[in-house]
Amino acid sequence: MVMTKEEKLSQRVRREKEDVLAASPQVDIERVKFLLETYKETEGEPVILRRAKFFNKLCSRKTIFIDNNPFAGTATQYKYGSYPFPEFGCRWMKKVKEVYLQRGVAPVTPEVSEWLNKAVDYWKDNNIYNQTQRIIAETRNVDIGLLQKCGFGTELCPGGFVGTLPDYPTVLSKGLSGIVAEVRNAISKLDIGLKEDFDKLHFYKASLLCLDGMISLAQRYAAMAEDMAQREPNPERKRQLEKIAQSCRWVPANPPRSFYEALQATWFTELGIWLESPQVLTGPLGRFAEYLYPFYKKDKEAGKITEDEAVELLQFHFLKVMGLAQILPPHGAGFSSTRIGIQLGIGGLTAEGEDATTELDYLVLEAMEQLKTPEPLIYLHYHDKLPDELLIKCVDLIRTGIGMPAFINAQRTVERHLLHHKEMTLEEARYGGAFGCVQSIMPGYMDCYWEGVFNCAKMVELTLNNGKDPLTGVQIGPQTGEPETFSGYDQFVKALEKQLEYCIRLMRDIGRVAWNVERDFPVPYASSVMNDCIKKGKDVIEGGARYSVCSGVTFGGAIDSANSLAVIKKLVYEDKKITIKQLKESLASDFNGYEQIQRLCLDAPKYGNDDPYVDSITKQIYEICFREHQKFPDYLGRPTMVQAYSVTAHVAMGRFTGALPSGRKARMFLTDASVSATPGTDKNGPTALIRSAAKVIDTIKFGSNHLNMKFHPSTLSGREGARKFLQLIKTYMDLGGYHVQFNCVSSETLREAQHHPEKYRNLIVRVAGFSAYFIHLDPMLQDELIKRSELKLN
Repeated sequence: MVMTKEEKLSQRVRREKEDVLAASPQVDIERVKFLLETYKETEGEPVILRRAKFFNKLCSRKTIFIDNNPFAGTATQYKYGSYPFPEFGCRWMKKVKEVYLQRGVAPVTPEVSEWLNKAVDYWKDNNIYNQTQRIIAETRNVDIGLLQKCGFGTELCPGGFVGTLPDYPTVLSKGLSGIVAEVRNAISKLDIGLKEDFDKLHFYKASLLCLDGMISLAQRYAAMAEDMAQREPNPERKRQLEKIAQSCRWVPANPPRSFYEALQATWFTELGIWLESPQVLTGPLGRFAEYLYPFYKKDKEAGKITEDEAVELLQFHFLKVMGLAQILPPHGAGFSSTRIGIQLGIGGLTAEGEDATTELDYLVLEAMEQLKTPEPLIYLHYHDKLPDELLIKCVDLIRTGIGMPAFINAQRTVERHLLHHKEMTLEEARYGGAFGCVQSIMPGYMDCYWEGVFNCAKMVELTLNNGKDPLTGVQIGPQTGEPETFSGYDQFVKALEKQLEYCIRLMRDIGRVAWNVERDFPVPYASSVMNDCIKKGKDVIEGGARYSVCSGVTFGGAIDSANSLAVIKKLVYEDKKITIKQLKESLASDFNGYEQIQRLCLDAPKYGNDDPYVDSITKQIYEICFREHQKFPDYLGRPTMVQAYSVTAHVAMGRFTGALPSGRKARMFLTDASVSATPGTDKNGPTALIRSAAKVIDTIKFGSNHLNMKFHPSTLSGREGARKFLQLIKTYMDLGGYHVQFNCVSSETLREAQHHPEKYRNLIVRVAGFSAYFIHLDPMLQDELIKRSELKLN
């Protein structure tokens, strides 16, 4: 009998997976204790030294443990837990009874409540969110809290510190001790009489504190493993502990000597990022299969490791990622909705433009096909030189239903970086990767920041109501006139452009103010493992990385906006079947009593059918957004890159958006992603959808785009199904598409899981740039996934 992929899991991995997923979510208040203690001890010192001393203390004193995973290190003292993050925003933490993590709710015990209240008392006026809110209110007379309640956007003030993707290859080649030597050498060359060099000295001292802290943390694990081994009666377990001790004594301080040590060093590097910034998206794994392959190859050629042993080690590493979590505020839980966002890349191009695939790429796919966890998020850097065997292996993983890998166009990434980073070489641009949801990045060389998600659909509402939000009555946008007085469609679009011009400027101002506030919250550990922060003597938040991701505002809801404009153009101004007055009345009543008008709206042309009528409107919206966005640099004066994706903001923003001319009812989810079709409206099949998606957005000018597609599992079955599926992907990429990801779970299964969650605890779905356990998703997001069109291949 042929074993299934799940049956191939070793007993060790199976037990560890069960332990990780069964672990109750916990709140760890050690970080808050050390944070408050350090800030009181360092009053008046440079902020970067305060942050570094806090990090060093956390590494030196946090509670540690060693479990049955052969890799040491957890972010908290719990199998599954997270730290409160008061520096970003904390007033909501006061008197809460429970908090959200990605996989469940953690109770707030009396001790936790006591320390949360202390954190709120200290940070309530000085956290990033409230400082930003105060500055915007003083300078623009706008309350960003009220804007969010009106559905203007989400994460108007970014949800944490500047993100980083470490330079894992450098850590593996030099070790942290090698980086320490670089820092000490840089200090020796400073002219500390110059202000610029004097400022660099603070950064270098902070860097040394952080690197020393991370090395000492590994030594603590080594000492614990040695002590446990001395007392361990079981010979096999004793050998495991001795191996952990030997590894932690050596890495990450020194270059790894084996594949196992390389994975441990990679995990310690990532763990340090999370200790400094316990937030989703940070510390992804970049070109994982590429930089770890030399260690695997060396061990295999020496007969020290088999493929099965390598797969098992990869699985244990993946389970370490599954132990990460972020404590989310109530509104943030709807936005992040179970994602950790640790992107892991396979495929891609070499510096010479050749295929970068190695044997380890296949083992990564095999490890995940057996393990089936939603993290890390595997993506394939797609190009025409990829081996057919690898592509088929990718299809096999997609067939499992876990939504991996996503496909990202390597050539589009290269062209994008060369356009936006004039000083970047072609060889550098080929070393692309993914960060966050779908943004392209140069791993280890680029900072990662964002300015929030903007609700394009809200702009249609504002235009229809002279700048006023119809659900709250708040005047958000400028008064652009009552649409009943407009002479035609062109005047309506002109009014919409004025709303966009004002609101995008406001969104950019909020984001740029927030990031200037964040300059008081440097990340010296993350900066120490990034190029070229040590060379420049600057933290990432101050522009120390070689390049910036330039991630400005992200535009969501554009498809809802386009479908709404198509209705207005067609029904009101061309066919004259209804008037603007009738349309506004039907929207104000949420179509109750106006079902005939709603039916007309729903039957009007919709995006996603290769229809130039709507596609041209969609493209026009994205071009207007691009134009208005690019009028302003980022918080350091650098050029920015427009983004387009949704994560789950289409649900979060939809709750605060009224009925739309597209026929959508009030407070329902908006259309997911940036070039996906509204569920049920893409009636001409997948080829028509990808043709629309490729036409409406310039994926070189934009820093990302985001396409979700859903196929019934039967569609991808057999070699013929795989062939048609891969041909569809190639067509999309050839047309200029950048990103596409897939759900391969039937709506029937999802409905059953919604009604009987206890039977579907392990059901994983692709959401929006990430995969997740279906039962942990927001109910409205579950509904949206169920309603996505089930496509078939001809």
